[in-house]
Amino acid sequence: MKLTLIGKLVAVTTLALTGMIPWFPSEASPFDEQEVNQDDYIAIARPYGDNKYDLLIIRQIPGQRQCWEEIESNSVTTVDPLLLNFNFAGSCQRSTDSNGYSLRIDGQDLGLDYLLRIVERNGELVLVGTHRSDPSQPNIVVGRTDGVASGFLKIDLDPGWRFTQRAYNGNVLGHVYLTGDSTAILAQPAYNNTDSSAEAVMVSESDPPVQEQTFTAENPPSVPSYSSQPPRLSPENSLTSQPSRNTLPPPPIPSVSNEPPPLPSFSELPPLEPPTTKNVNGVVPPPSPNAVNTGRNTRTSQSYRVVVAVSSSQDRTRVRSLFPEAFSTSYQGRSMLQVGLFSDKNNAQKAEQSLRSIGLNPIIIQ
Repeated sequence: MKLTLIGKLVAVTTLALTGMIPWFPSEASPFDEQEVNQDDYIAIARPYGDNKYDLLIIRQIPGQRQCWEEIESNSVTTVDPLLLNFNFAGSCQRSTDSNGYSLRIDGQDLGLDYLLRIVERNGELVLVGTHRSDPSQPNIVVGRTDGVASGFLKIDLDPGWRFTQRAYNGNVLGHVYLTGDSTAILAQPAYNNTDSSAEAVMVSESDPPVQEQTFTAENPPSVPSYSSQPPRLSPENSLTSQPSRNTLPPPPIPSVSNEPPPLPSFSELPPLEPPTTKNVNGVVPPPSPNAVNTGRNTRTSQSYRVVVAVSSSQDRTRVRSLFPEAFSTSYQGRSMLQVGLFSDKNNAQKAEQSLRSIGLNPIIIQ
């Protein structure tokens, strides 16, 4: 939605006087948003690895088999992901990474600028939007679990946030927006509280910049990409003052450049790394002789392949619910599914733990 001239003047004046509402550059977007029934959607903190979480969004298709069950305990709501127990095609829609969900504020798509992730803070899990290229930008808080417990946890969206669905030329697409309305957000009493002990809407993390990596299976199908949006401008500067409770993060300030920076890549979480070469048999090629004697080459050429045996179509469905791009391969004469090829052993172990959590016995091949 484009602002009228008067609307732009009001927005700019409000920002100058209060410093409360950022003004995002009005880049043309080919996408619209469709309002949806909020009860059909749930945001979930999905555990993986060593006390880490990623975001899972499930949509219940009305009138079909139940996709999840909520179990309330004190202030924390745990979730039983029932869709892992059956073929959920036609009953549930599952979004696991930035190809399936993104941030949208005041009609502006922020998927190319902000990555959704989950951090543990003050005894709860917080869903935040982290700037992809500028770590000095504060995070945007979207929702929280109101506590920590084992298993899958429901994320309650903060006031002013809701689920919407991406639309293009009147057609509703599968991409889910976490949509924020700055007016509604700032109208909440919590955002008008000047008590310095109140938790700020923005949080600064000391973690390094978050990056996504792409994993591509053999002969992957052609899928429309979010990168069909116009290239974004590069952020240059950010506010240096400590953000207050009643502010949203400032927009990236565009710089004058003849060429836009390269767009970031997208992936499934936990992060999986692409095979270094296309190999029809799914076998990792040995490192080159030159890589044996140099520490740097040895590190980058080392690969860890994660495979798992499946004995039924149900096992195959469960594996692909976590790793949709898993493909068939063979190992020691046995039929297996390869879920990923990693240059980092920790990432391979995360994938292994995810598979063990659903009762399977994966193998890491070095």
